[in-house]
Amino acid sequence: MAETALANRRPSTQRDVDGNGARHLRRRRSLPGGRAVVGGFLVALAAVGTFAAYTGATADTRVPYLVARHDLAAGHRITNADLGALPMDLPAALRSRAFRRPSELVGAMVVGPVSGGELLQSGSVVTGSAAGDQPQISFSIPASRAMGGTLRPGELVDVLATYGTGDTGYTEAVVRGARVTDRSATRGSLADRGDEIITLAVPEPSDTLAVAHAVNAGEVMLVLSGTLGGGATTYRPAPSPTTDTTTG
Repeated sequence: MAETALANRRPSTQRDVDGNGARHLRRRRSLPGGRAVVGGFLVALAAVGTFAAYTGATADTRVPYLVARHDLAAGHRITNADLGALPMDLPAALRSRAFRRPSELVGAMVVGPVSGGELLQSGSVVTGSAAGDQPQISFSIPASRAMGGTLRPGELVDVLATYGTGDTGYTEAVVRGARVTDRSATRGSLADRGDEIITLAVPEPSDTLAVAHAVNAGEVMLVLSGTLGGGATTYRPAPSPTTDTTTG
């Protein structure tokens, strides 16, 4: 009995029998210690952190912005069919001028040629009320008085009118910042480029009356906005010196 109790108190072992029938004692493997468990946990945690950092660095942070699906000419009114989207990672300066929702651009007017695939920006289109809610007026004008027939839809012009002739005549800026929304040309001779039919969107309803009066009562000229600067809006020529015809 004492031997049996002593045997029960000995470390647990496993007995293996070899081919000769001899018995060998093999000690059981002990579980990992506390330090080993903590070390393994830290290694695993480091691996997870490395994976998270890698996936964050390689994640696609681009967002879709609207581009022209095909070439757009100046004066064109944008429709859904004109718009596409491409994922981009734009700097802050460009993000503030780009568009992401088609509703922001449908109905807008293109003010300069845009190539297919090009990013649509606020500087290349006129949106909102400036694109179509302004009053408009059309009139005929010689090409020589409309920038030689080179005006294009979307450009801003100032409308000048000259009334009278000679010393009593004067020229004034009738409207500033009118936008060309349409332009067509009539045929002329080789020396004369003919007339232009110009349609302008003017800032205020009263500007249509001013332009109509200028077209009918004076001679109208269109110049690109900014040409006049911020100076006076009316020019009057200096009176010619009078000649004394009396004799002594």
